[in-house]
Amino acid sequence: MMKQKMRPAAWLPMITAIATAAILSSRAEAQVTIPMKIYAQELVDRTVAQHPDLRTIAIYATPPKTNASLVLATNIGLIGTPASSEDADVAASGKTRIVETANKRIEIELPLHDLAGLTVGTLALTWPNPGAGGRAALEKKSAQIRDGLSHRILNTANLLDPYPYVATATTRSRAQILIDETVRRHPEVTVLALRLKVPPKNELVVVGSTFGRHGKPADGDDMKVLDAPAPIPGLYSGNKRFGVDLPVKDAKGAAIGTMNVGYAYSGSEDKQALEAKAVALRDEVQARLTAIPAPEEIDP
Repeated sequence: MMKQKMRPAAWLPMITAIATAAILSSRAEAQVTIPMKIYAQELVDRTVAQHPDLRTIAIYATPPKTNASLVLATNIGLIGTPASSEDADVAASGKTRIVETANKRIEIELPLHDLAGLTVGTLALTWPNPGAGGRAALEKKSAQIRDGLSHRILNTANLLDPYPYVATATTRSRAQILIDETVRRHPEVTVLALRLKVPPKNELVVVGSTFGRHGKPADGDDMKVLDAPAPIPGLYSGNKRFGVDLPVKDAKGAAIGTMNVGYAYSGSEDKQALEAKAVALRDEVQARLTAIPAPEEIDP
């Protein structure tokens, strides 16, 4: 449960450090630190904007290589505050916890999952108490919010990514609009990311995705996909996600980027059929890209 009078944890400086970026000023030639939020906070902000009746929201999770569950994101401060034993137990037990508070509110805490269904933390939502008659509807609404967030989380580390990943990258690019529209048309897709070569250095970076990381430069494996003669399939997230990496080309056949598509995988699905679906989806996105000028830029 959210507690209003808790002292900041020792993790607060690290959370703050993760959520800042240094930008060099070309005129003053001095380094300026500009605060940035993490991806978990972006998910919180989106949820608050979509649900004005929501009173409080918090995401608790244990950062990688630690054993302490903390408030990673919330709309009421307390970033870095340790989770109570009750909050942490929701993630550990996988059971929803409901508490009626003294100020006529109801708090619903649910285990938060990543897109593969693995538990990454706890989601705490506080609503005006609807009374006994409306409680079931509120529980259902909370579960729907949790499930929607889970589809946007790769893993626990993803929650701690800076947002945007690169300070100068736009998170509302034309490419991101394309990604969002594509996922709405294909709800079976669990992961979708598009990397394109962008000016001025023609560097291959993430311009749109279902999990943030906008502006993140391609690594060596990504570069191999750019010139790959065929799709590159693989299993991820503890073999619970089937992913396919594919090159993206322009109308003349020149490689301009890469795309990653992911589907839920239980072990019984036909891998060849999933790969064929990924190729068809790439072709669809590729065709639409030809009509989008400067897809890495924000749509005015």
